[in-house]
Amino acid sequence: MEKENNANEKNNSEEDNVCGENNSEGDQAKELRNDGKRELYFRGQDNIEYGNTCPSLFRNTKQYNHESNMINDFLAKYPDLFKNCQNNVDRLALMQHHQLPTRMLDLTTNALIALYFAVEKDNCKDGVVYVFNNFYNTEFVDKALDASFTFELDKLAIIPHSSSKDYKVLKLKSAKRDSFSDQIEIETSLARMKQTDSEDFITEVTKFYQQLSKHSKSDKEVWGKAYLDYLKALNKGIDYSSLSCDAGKLLHKYDNFNNAVPTIRLYHAIERDSGNFDHIINPVEMYLPKIVTPRIIDQRIKNQQGLFMLVPFIFDNKGVGTESLLTKTQRLINTLLYTRRDVHTGKDKAIAFTIPCCMKEQIRKELSNIGISKSFIYTDATSYAQDIANSYKN
Repeated sequence: MEKENNANEKNNSEEDNVCGENNSEGDQAKELRNDGKRELYFRGQDNIEYGNTCPSLFRNTKQYNHESNMINDFLAKYPDLFKNCQNNVDRLALMQHHQLPTRMLDLTTNALIALYFAVEKDNCKDGVVYVFNNFYNTEFVDKALDASFTFELDKLAIIPHSSSKDYKVLKLKSAKRDSFSDQIEIETSLARMKQTDSEDFITEVTKFYQQLSKHSKSDKEVWGKAYLDYLKALNKGIDYSSLSCDAGKLLHKYDNFNNAVPTIRLYHAIERDSGNFDHIINPVEMYLPKIVTPRIIDQRIKNQQGLFMLVPFIFDNKGVGTESLLTKTQRLINTLLYTRRDVHTGKDKAIAFTIPCCMKEQIRKELSNIGISKSFIYTDATSYAQDIANSYKN
């Protein structure tokens, strides 16, 4: 199995696409041993020429524009299918496995499962396994922020970097969340809202970013500390006006955001989906993708050792039509690629593995020998029957 060196999406610049780098397995293993908090996730695709790792929802603009309609139509048609679901992640996971396009990107913690998907089809195309992790790449975060806003954005105020000495509170150290996370419930409920309502909410978040950037130029108070002080004040029943002058200014801006009509509509949607919910949203967490660990609601998720990347809503302050939906989406997904620094260019490059098409059949046989076959992956009688037939074919 060879390493993937460059899997660029057509018509996009190199830095915005998925690209890979040669590294020895020994070097990678050594690095992982030195960083016990890092987790790796894998995604196999049977055609390297796709050049992107976007969920199917983002590959069709019409479907993307009717995301909430598709979700709610499916829920209305098959209500019994979702009777044991406890939240929107459960619902979206079931829809994903029934082939409905969603903003969830399938990943697995088992590299061999990803390898199966990379060799699943004999399509005369090389397959590829991409590697993601639970830490944001700050270089790729910078690129995503630069490409999304026309106003001068204070990146440290919006997305504090882990390397920053001045922003020690509320760093986005890990992208991993469980399916009951408040932040995940916020973003999945947003996906079920009418497109006009979700766009109005994203506009409010963008306005807050702009106000936060202006504030950070004149005041030393950072959003992370002010937000935590706000939460503590709420728990103690203290009026935030008793906090420092700088914090009070920031939190007044936050109150304006939190009481805006689009935000109130979102709170109503969350309560519809999940019941009681405190009317508290941290806007700075809305921008980046999250790794979501689902409940084991069916055998397929269990066998595939599956989890998901929840792709966020696109912040397009620069206007519709300047870039393709795929380019914008891939730029956000790239923030969770597992990367190594290229010693020649000094830039981060993603780790990925190319599987030559001529090796696909042999690899499928070897995977089947250790129990990873179509019937194991898809867990239905038809797949099992096909596995039996194939075992007696040759």
